[in-house]
Amino acid sequence: MTAPDSSEPSAAQTAQEIKVLLQQLRKSSKQRQRGNFNSASERDDALRLDKLRRIFSRLVERRELDITDRSNRDQSASAKWNQWLLTQHDVFIDYLVDGIIAGKTASMRTFCGVIATTPVKINLQSNGDSVDEKQYMLSEQLLNKLLSALVKSKQYFELNKSGEDSKANSLVSEESMMALFESEFLRQYRDAQYFVMKGINKIAMDLRASMDGDAKKSKGKDDEDSDEDVEVEYKGMGDVAENMCRLLTMMDYVARTASDLNQEARYLFDPPQLMDADSEDEDDDHDERDEDDDSEADDTESDSDSDESVEETEGAGRKRAAPSTGKSSNKRSKKTKVITWQQSYKHRFALQQAWLSTLRLPDIPTRTQKHVLQHLSSYVLGICPSPLRFAEYFTRSFQAGTNKAAGTKGSSSNLISILALDGLFILMLGHQLEYPEFYSSLYQLLHPRILYTKQRARFLQLLSKSLMANSMLPAYVVASYCKKLCRLALSGPPSGGLFALALVSNLLRKHGECACLIHREGKREDVGLIEDVFVEEVDDLTQTRALESSLWELTALEKHYHHAIATVAKAVGTEDDKTTPMYDMEDFMAHTYKSLFEQEKKRLSDAKANKKKARVSLTFVEPDALFTKEDVFGDFFKCK
Repeated sequence: MTAPDSSEPSAAQTAQEIKVLLQQLRKSSKQRQRGNFNSASERDDALRLDKLRRIFSRLVERRELDITDRSNRDQSASAKWNQWLLTQHDVFIDYLVDGIIAGKTASMRTFCGVIATTPVKINLQSNGDSVDEKQYMLSEQLLNKLLSALVKSKQYFELNKSGEDSKANSLVSEESMMALFESEFLRQYRDAQYFVMKGINKIAMDLRASMDGDAKKSKGKDDEDSDEDVEVEYKGMGDVAENMCRLLTMMDYVARTASDLNQEARYLFDPPQLMDADSEDEDDDHDERDEDDDSEADDTESDSDSDESVEETEGAGRKRAAPSTGKSSNKRSKKTKVITWQQSYKHRFALQQAWLSTLRLPDIPTRTQKHVLQHLSSYVLGICPSPLRFAEYFTRSFQAGTNKAAGTKGSSSNLISILALDGLFILMLGHQLEYPEFYSSLYQLLHPRILYTKQRARFLQLLSKSLMANSMLPAYVVASYCKKLCRLALSGPPSGGLFALALVSNLLRKHGECACLIHREGKREDVGLIEDVFVEEVDDLTQTRALESSLWELTALEKHYHHAIATVAKAVGTEDDKTTPMYDMEDFMAHTYKSLFEQEKKRLSDAKANKKKARVSLTFVEPDALFTKEDVFGDFFKCK
């Protein structure tokens, strides 16, 4: 123990001050339970907690308090003093945890300050390196307690304590709490980002392990009792999973390369730089072997390396070993050993493991799944070492969304299915995922109601991208999509019909083997009529018999009330491939009822400005009365 300075309070004075502050907090807690509590008392509690933080910070700085030393073997005075301080420190942390669960931002700020002023030593003895007393790291123990309080809602804690439903209004963590933690702590420091990702992974794995263990124990019980126990104990699991997903979604700044960690990177505690003059050249390129390593890694492991592991890199960056030049050289170059959280690969791997563990939790709300699927496709798949490991979640989400859409016909379920297929398509296109059922799954979503939903533009973009990007599609697949798209143009709105016809035109020009759908003629004995053998109800593309049919829908669309659809329908199949470019599908995705109406208004105004007579198509037959002749009022209102 360091000799106390004359200006510093003695151990007895410090102990008395800690006891008084904790006693006041205990008294305020009892008043809060009775309902006798006001804003002034809350401010006083915040000041008491901050004062305790400064006291414990001073004790840590003077090395009188070591939160990692919890052994009772040493009976010296300094050891007993440390054990007493540890007990009081745990009580102090419990008050902070309760404040975070209650949504108090002051408790969140104080807890972040505790983590910033309570480091732990880095243990490098296992690697044969000397230990410097000034080498510190962030305390995972404290950070995991903060994360547990932040991601587990008040309802979850009350359900798991009492077993009864809670009437708490706050089902998930307050947005202000999440934003405060992310902006003032998480975004600022690279080492905090790494350990937060590891902490989320650990929390998710512990929850999953407890669920699996309880499921095994419940096998000996009656079926009804077992189901009720599981339902009560994990009723708030969806809220926990939602909070974890929200926190991970905020982290869109994870280190991608070594330069992100070496150039202007901020750390809560500066990582050590250890020099080893006798180390051999070693290939440090993780990305060359990440697929093999991750495919063999067990999902129950939180990370492949310990927090104190170090790795050798040449200089500040990662360099691949140079090919041999034929000259033998026994020279050994100096190497810099980089701590785990200073390696970009470890950051990306920690992000991947955190997401995979979180997505295995049950009952993630639909509103959260939408944001998660978008974030995975736009950010996570491009940064994690093994994006193919997310294929299972995308597949499971599509199946769940399809089942819900079939039962409820909800737009949210359709959006989940679309986003899941978008993620699968990214994996197929960029990461060689083999998913034979992709085009059959996309075909299931081709329904007229999809053209009336808010996610229409996203679906049309996925449809165009997946069909036009693949030039090796079988003819029966292309024919099935052409038939279904023409049916959509018949029954859907004009904006969707224009897109469908433009896409059919591009597909027919790109796949010449489907030209028979345009040029097929009927038999003479049938007066040129063709029987449509297309089976629209099936989802198996091999059973639709589209190649045996024809696009008779184009003839009907040539008489469409909207002149633009009629014009495009007449041109389908007659374009010159050498002189006529394909349609730009982006132009047709933007069409809506409003945009088509504005186009017509502009066309009329331009014609009026140029003193030209603009013809407006209103009806095919000029009416002579307001009502039809068969109507009871047919003879009363005449137009002529």
